[in-house]
Amino acid sequence: MNHNKDTAAKPEGPAEKHQESKKFLVFYVIGLFCVALALILLSYVSQVRADRRLNELSSQLTTQTSAVEGANARLQVLQHSVEEQGRVLSEQQKTLDALMKETDTETVEDMVAKVERLSVQKTILYQLTMAQQEMAQQKKAEAKTRLDALVKEHGLEVLNGTDKDALLKDEVAAIFTSLYNQVGTP
Repeated sequence: MNHNKDTAAKPEGPAEKHQESKKFLVFYVIGLFCVALALILLSYVSQVRADRRLNELSSQLTTQTSAVEGANARLQVLQHSVEEQGRVLSEQQKTLDALMKETDTETVEDMVAKVERLSVQKTILYQLTMAQQEMAQQKKAEAKTRLDALVKEHGLEVLNGTDKDALLKDEVAAIFTSLYNQVGTP
C-alpha cells in the first residue's frame, strides 16, 4: 500500500516527462540566448571602447607626426643655414689666406698689425701730400704745423727713415726730410 501511495504521488508518465523535458529545453535555450545576448552586448561595449581608444591613439599619432614633421622642417632649415654659413666661412678663410699670403704674414694678428701699419702710412702720405701742396701754394706755416703734428705723433726718426721701425722708407723718407727742412728754416 505504501508503495501505491508513492506511485500515486508521482505520476510519471511519458507525457509528463516529455512536458518536463520541454520546459527544461525551453529554459536551456532561453538561457543560451541570454548568454549569447550578454556576450554580444559585452562584445559591442568592448568594440566601442576599442574604437574610442583607437581614435585617441590615432589623434595622438597625428599630432606627434605633425610635430615630427615640423621639427624635421626646422632641422632642414637649420641644416641649410649651417651649410650656407660653412660656405661663407670657407670663402672668408680663402680670402684671409690670400690676404695673409699677400701681406707675407703667418698669423691673423701679424696681418692685422701690418694692415694697421699700412693705414698709418697712408695717413702720413696724405698729410705729406697736403704739406707739399701747401708749400707749392706758399702756405709755409700750415705746412709746418702739419709736419710738426706728424713728428709729434710718430717721431722724427720713424718719419725720416732712420729708425728700425720706420714708417717711411727710401724716396718717401727723403721727400719728408726735404719738406721738413724747408719748413724748419725761416
